Amino acid sequence: MAALEKVPPIPPSGKGTLTGTNAVKAENFDPEYLKINPNGTVPSMKALSLNEPLIDTREILEFLDRYRPSTTGPDLIPVDAQEKAAAQALIELVHSHDLETGLILFGCLDNADIDQMKRSRLLNYLAARQNILEKHVAADPMNAFYANRFEENGTLHNHFTDASPTADREAFFSETAAGYRKFADGLEMLERQIRLPYANGDYVTVADLHIVPWLSHTLWALGTTDLSDFSKLEQRMRRTVPDFELGPKTRRWWANIGERDSFREAFKAPDPDVIA
Repeated sequence: MAALEKVPPIPPSGKGTLTGTNAVKAENFDPEYLKINPNGTVPSMKALSLNEPLIDTREILEFLDRYRPSTTGPDLIPVDAQEKAAAQALIELVHSHDLETGLILFGCLDNADIDQMKRSRLLNYLAARQNILEKHVAADPMNAFYANRFEENGTLHNHFTDASPTADREAFFSETAAGYRKFADGLEMLERQIRLPYANGDYVTVADLHIVPWLSHTLWALGTTDLSDFSKLEQRMRRTVPDFELGPKTRRWWANIGERDSFREAFKAPDPDVIA
């Protein structure tokens, strides 16, 4: 979406390449990808004008902003110190631990949620990732990245198997409930910080380009197919915060950003690898 906000679209011929890395299929764990991004995160960016790949979303957006002018309005990164600080606060909020979308994807409050997870494609996704990681660990047993990811993914996967001890599950349920409450608080904080018509005011900024993928992934994790429908998000939050409602400014912002050509282009086709 950031590339589509620039003129001409990035990257121009011969200056770089945009390719997909499918995290659902654990392509970000491939040894060749880890040579580009040792953290195994997406996105990453390589370009002839770069001395080394960019592996942080903030760095990538800064590069894109310098590379070409915006389609409308000023650059994506505000020049004014106060405006820049406000944008940074929004970015830090949606990247905070309290708003991690993995909670929405895998969190469970009771055994009924566990049973539902077992019937979903998510369990297959976790199992497939575990199998891939196991192969990587076997091939490179001294690699700390693979060992840590194998343990983390395995712990999560075990919650959804009959081998999971009752005490571990109860702790998992409690952690999920606490996480949902913090997530709801984070959404309320977002409502207070959004300024309209876009997240940081009159023009699209880097703040919008961080919030959009976070919120779209949250909706995807809930199985939402209509990106204008927040009912599943509200229902999930109300399981621990009964009176939760997504705020009017957040809704208005989402509608405004959804009208931009860059948003429509980025979200024009359904994701073939939806697993929720």
